[in-house]
Amino acid sequence: MIKNISFSLLSILTIILIININCENEDYYKLLGVSRDATTKEIKKAFRSLSLKYHPDRNPGDKKAHDLYLKINRAHEVLTDPELREIYDIYGEEGLNQEEDDLFEEKERGPNAKIDVAVDLSDLYNGATRTLEFEKNIICPKCRGTGGKIGRTKRCPVCRGKGTTYQTIEMLGMEMQMEQECEKCGGKGVIFSEVCPHCKGRKIVREKKKITLEIEKGMENGQKIVFKGESEQSPGILPGDLIVTLKQEKHNFFKKRKRNDLYADIDLSLKEALFGYNKKITHLDGREFYIESNKITQPDEIRIVTGEGMPVHKFPSQKGDLYIEFKVNLPKSLSKKEKELVQEIFPE
Repeated sequence: MIKNISFSLLSILTIILIININCENEDYYKLLGVSRDATTKEIKKAFRSLSLKYHPDRNPGDKKAHDLYLKINRAHEVLTDPELREIYDIYGEEGLNQEEDDLFEEKERGPNAKIDVAVDLSDLYNGATRTLEFEKNIICPKCRGTGGKIGRTKRCPVCRGKGTTYQTIEMLGMEMQMEQECEKCGGKGVIFSEVCPHCKGRKIVREKKKITLEIEKGMENGQKIVFKGESEQSPGILPGDLIVTLKQEKHNFFKKRKRNDLYADIDLSLKEALFGYNKKITHLDGREFYIESNKITQPDEIRIVTGEGMPVHKFPSQKGDLYIEFKVNLPKSLSKKEKELVQEIFPE
């Protein structure tokens, strides 16, 4: 009789031990040796270390190491995928074995965020880098948008784990029951025993964000640079994009730009218009060059300087042209002697 009791106790202990081992193996966080609020970076680091240790090439013929290697890979696959990780945190391994469509419908996309950034023409000519700093809502990194303390779930007492409830409505004099999503658990079937201490159950927190804006050579005024998924975050909704629009400020010398061509005005005195000029131009990259002429220049005459326009976007070695319009400054008044001299030069 004592032997039978001992055998039964031993069997029970063995079963409990097997259950504990299986549960431990199924806990992806324990498998990788990370906490439940570990970042994706921490998870990847732990995975790299373990995968090197248990890689089949380092453990030839070791079945246990091979099996553990497969489990480590599975844990890494799930915990580095935001949607799979959310399913696992709420439903566990069982939830992963079900079709994702049964648990999460296709998510809608949130609105885009828009920012205007002032740039100088020289930024568009030479290219530039800007650091943009701003605040936005992000999904709470501690509870990953659930609002509860990860790992502390229980069956929803309202829908009893079904995720739906029935509401009685009256239609055409008859009472009908309509199935609807459970308001208590949001259709998940489970609720969290404790509120997330980080976001206080709000599911989102404010975060200061820095992004690097690369202004490429030849970009234009009004051109948009899109940062995918960098708009405000909200649980169950795909974040929209952050759209940065370049706004070119006025330039003192280059008055206008048409695609890759630049336009500028140069003032000439009457003497320069009649006898010639030699003008120094400082370009947007700080380079200096001269344009000259020994001929008569007419008012509003346009001269084209080939290859001194803006670089072509994506092909910066190619450049547009520079159009220079000459403005002749006539004297406001002439002395008697000057008038007589002009009359001699231009008798009629």
